[in-house]
Formats: sequence, structure tokens, C-alpha cells
Amino acid sequence: MTNRVEIGFDLSGSPNLDFFVLNDAVKGILDNPVYKLGGVLFFDVTEKVISYTISRGKSRFLDRYQSGKLNVTLDNNDRTFDPVFEQSPYAGQIIPKREVRIYSNDLLQMEAVIDDWDLTYSPNGNSIATIVASDAMVTFANQELNAQTFTSEFSGERIETILNDPQVNWSLEKRDLETGSQVLQGDTIEAGTNALQYIQKVTESETGSFFIARDGKVRFTDRSPSTAPDDIVQFSDDGTGIPYKSLEVLYGSELLHNEVTVNLKGGGTATASDTDSQLQYGIISLSLDDLLLATNDQAEALAEFLVDKYREPEYRIESVTIDLKNIPLEDVNRVLSLDLNTASEIKFTPNNIPPAIERLTEIIRIDQQVTPTSHEVTIGFASRQITFWTLDDLVLGRLSRGNVLAETPPPVVLPVWTLDDVLLGRLNSGNTLAAEET
Repeated sequence: MTNRVEIGFDLSGSPNLDFFVLNDAVKGILDNPVYKLGGVLFFDVTEKVISYTISRGKSRFLDRYQSGKLNVTLDNNDRTFDPVFEQSPYAGQIIPKREVRIYSNDLLQMEAVIDDWDLTYSPNGNSIATIVASDAMVTFANQELNAQTFTSEFSGERIETILNDPQVNWSLEKRDLETGSQVLQGDTIEAGTNALQYIQKVTESETGSFFIARDGKVRFTDRSPSTAPDDIVQFSDDGTGIPYKSLEVLYGSELLHNEVTVNLKGGGTATASDTDSQLQYGIISLSLDDLLLATNDQAEALAEFLVDKYREPEYRIESVTIDLKNIPLEDVNRVLSLDLNTASEIKFTPNNIPPAIERLTEIIRIDQQVTPTSHEVTIGFASRQITFWTLDDLVLGRLSRGNVLAETPPPVVLPVWTLDDVLLGRLNSGNTLAAEET
């Protein structure tokens, strides 16, 4: 197994390196492998790496995804990473906002931007430099939108509009967005509205996910994570799935909500409750405010969905820790290929005392701790046990896995087709013809 750390430096102005020089008889030849074009180039600094940690995701399903964090500890005994050392091969480039990339077995694990260089010196000359970096979520947190008015559109389309805002101007190649299942109301925002906060409000209205994927792309998904066969990973202690070093379980009321109120921006509210749960545990409320859903019917459906999901205490597999040094290479690469918002399944038999416990889960956190002699990955989960049964779905079509039959379809409200409406006038967008005018 191999790990690689790369940092992007722009050394085109360095007199000690050879770069392309326009009109030079030797250095000005295009496609010359010796004299490269200037700009940011990624340099492999792995030989200087002492250790690194990656932390991406969130702790609970209802939380918002936070910015991914990367810390890299580097040997700095020769002052290579000293920002004031003019003899450093990277002189003038030991600065914040340089890009850093992490690979394991040539699989990209994280792209980040350096926030800080922390330097530690000791009298015996044993010195280290620590890179503190964050993924692109921090970029959105520091961007303000232009004043604008949105038309009614699906949640993923609203995020697409935000990414196109000149103040954001996010690369088209760095997007992986689903359309979403919820129609949002038209909305007007003021200049200076925080980009990330508004995106997160859109995501909360969808009850979807917005995060930076391990390949650096912006990822937005609707309420249900992918269940494609290649996306489902199995962890087990009986040899039928990827083996793990340890497993943690939580059973409690941290996600117990038996009364949910959904308040819409501009007015409109809906409340759903479960009286049996309230009699058993008392009233435990959850309030979602200023959601951007288009109708009260959508608000009611969302409130009912959340009460159905969280009306009972949750027996939740919190995490598994995997020692990549002690599992087959095929499993190593499977783990390294995982990303957030992926459906998974866990099987374990506590203390080898049957019966085995099986749970459907969704990956919501991935942490890595790496040294020259160890590489451990801790994966955190949210439960998918209480989910509507879905015909022909690889996971949700199995009633034996805790999925329940719903009396009505999952809470996606199909708006009535409306003549000349920018969104509701598109029949191919899921809008339905009404039997009579509404």
C-alpha cells in the first residue's frame, strides 16, 4: 500500500528551476518535458511526511455536513517548509491557500486548501511543520451572493443557480448534482447573503446532502443515497464482507423526535406527531424553520416523514474502524474508494453469540489516521432501517432488512401542471395534469 502527499507550488519565478521561456531557443520549445510551463505544479513531498489525518463528514443524519479537515505533519529539520528560509526549494511558496492532495494506492482521498502552516522548533534541532487545510466548503462559507430573485425550481436546480452566481463561479467540471425531489418556492435574497448558509437551507428543505466529495467535486443528493450495486459496501465479522478492527454502537434518544414542526419561509406550517411515542417517552420536539418548500402539502409530508423515522430510540451502529494493513488488497481499495452518502450494510455477532445483527446504514463520516507503519480508517454511519420499501431496489426492496411498506408513496409532492409556468409548465419534470383546475 502506498500513500502520496502533493502540494501545489508556483515556482515559475524561481531562478534555480527551469521553466518555459517564450522565444528562447532552448527553453521556448513547446512540449519540451524539461522546461515546463509556469503556474501551479504539484510536487510530491511524501518523503517528508511524518503522519497525516483526514476528517470528513458529520456525526448525525440531521446535522449539516461540515468542511473536511486535513492535517499533515512534515519533517522540517532542514527548513524546507520554513517560510522565511530563502534556500528552501519552495522559497516564497510556503504560504496559505496552496492546494494539497492526498492519494492512497493512486486513489485520490482528499483535495484541500492550506489554511495555516504551523511550525514547531526544539533546541535539539528536531523541527516539524504542520499543514492545516480544509476542503472547498470553506470557500463557500466565505462567499456572498448577489441580490437576485429565484423562480420556483427543484432543489438541485437552485443549487446549480447559486454555483453559477458570479460571486461563486464554481467550475462546471467540479459539480456532481442531482436534480432533487422537492420543488422550492420562488425566493428573493439580498446582496451579501452567505452562499453556504443558503445552500444548506436548500439542502435542509430537500432533506438531502451537500458536501465536498473526496475527488474535490461539489456533491448534492436528494433524500435517498445511491443503492446501485457498485455503491453498496458490506462490513462483517464473519468473512462475508470487509473485516473491521472494532465496532461501536449507540442506543439512545439523541435522534428521538415524536413531534416535528416544519415552518416555511414566507408563511405556512405543518406539524406531525406520534402519540404512542409521546406517551412512552414524553414529547420531544424538532422544529425546522424557514424552509424553502413550495407548498404546505410538502411541509406536511416532510414532517410526517421525519416523525416516522425518529419516533423511536435508535439502535445505531456509530462506526467501524478498519486496519488497512491487515486486510486483503481488494478490500483495501474498496475502502479507499468509498465516499460520503453511500449506502452500506453491517453484520456482526456480539461476542460470537448468535443471532447476528444486521443493519442498513449510510456512510456519513470518513476519518483516516496515517503514519509510516499504520493506516486506519474509521467510518461513521447513519441508520437506514426505517425506510419506505421500494419495489426492485437492491436494498430498499428487501422487507427483511427493516424497510416498511408505506400506505402512500414516499413524501415527494408532484405539483399540478400550470400553463406558462417556468417550472410547473414542464410535463417532463414530474408535474401532473389535473382533472380540473386547482
